[in-house]
Amino acid sequence: MVTYYSLRRNPRAFKRITGLSVEEFDRLYADFEPAWIAAEQARLQRPERKRAMGGGNNYKLDVETQLLMVMVWLRLYLTTATLGYFFGISQSAASRNTRRLLTILEAVSRQEFEWPEPPRKGQGRTADELAEEYPDLFAILDATEQPLEKPTDKERERLAYSGKRRRSTVKTSLIVNEDGVIRGLTASALGRTHDLTQMRQSGLLGQMPPQVIVVADAGYTGLDKDLPNHSVAVAHRAQRNHPLEQDHIDANRELSSVRIIVENVFSHLKNFQSLADRFRHDVEQVHCAVFAVIAMLVNRRTQRRLALADRA
Repeated sequence: MVTYYSLRRNPRAFKRITGLSVEEFDRLYADFEPAWIAAEQARLQRPERKRAMGGGNNYKLDVETQLLMVMVWLRLYLTTATLGYFFGISQSAASRNTRRLLTILEAVSRQEFEWPEPPRKGQGRTADELAEEYPDLFAILDATEQPLEKPTDKERERLAYSGKRRRSTVKTSLIVNEDGVIRGLTASALGRTHDLTQMRQSGLLGQMPPQVIVVADAGYTGLDKDLPNHSVAVAHRAQRNHPLEQDHIDANRELSSVRIIVENVFSHLKNFQSLADRFRHDVEQVHCAVFAVIAMLVNRRTQRRLALADRA
């Protein structure tokens, strides 16, 4: 049976099957534990609960091992039957505990994605101090699609069908800065949703400071109308009988050198198989939580890398 304390003795194996180093996991647990305690107290004290406090079975796994189980599931995307076998619990317990912890982790992760407070007039800071405290120059927008099990409902199948991928997908959009730090992510949506529509419905456009330059691909044509106070650069799109002129081609190439940053972020996210394999679970609840938690983990790693580079 796998436990946190047995696996941490092999740091290399720990990172391969969780996607996190032991140190990264411990930092995550330090943030997770208070939220877990508060959620358990709320669950046990809910008015409709029939048992008295202390009644019922205890968890078979300690909290660290339960969190480890969720990380293994996110990294390897095992079935709950396989997950339960490795951790010595039933399939139903593995599914129930994973969902419960994932909900708490999502609440923790949502605090990670925000823009830094912009400098205010009259604060008397030097240009170097302002650049250090408010480093964002770009806001880079893009969407990623993940294969989805084909819905059995005809209407839902129609909404999930992506014309770009030629199959059922789930779509999520990101906003990152020039360092690859995620500043915002949308809720997951079925693949038929247009990239720009998803971004508009998320409310993230209104949160972007006017100081940043907004960069996006041709799927966001018309974005400048939503952001009249921003500098917006969107890739040019060729039309029938109207091929791109050379200056448009050159401009697209320049934009691609900036947009590659968000593509690199997507590649880091998809190191977790739960965002790379065909998604087998509920889109609106489970996929939103999975994406948010993994985005938090990738974001923290990026920020630590940037902090180390600054100190060097």
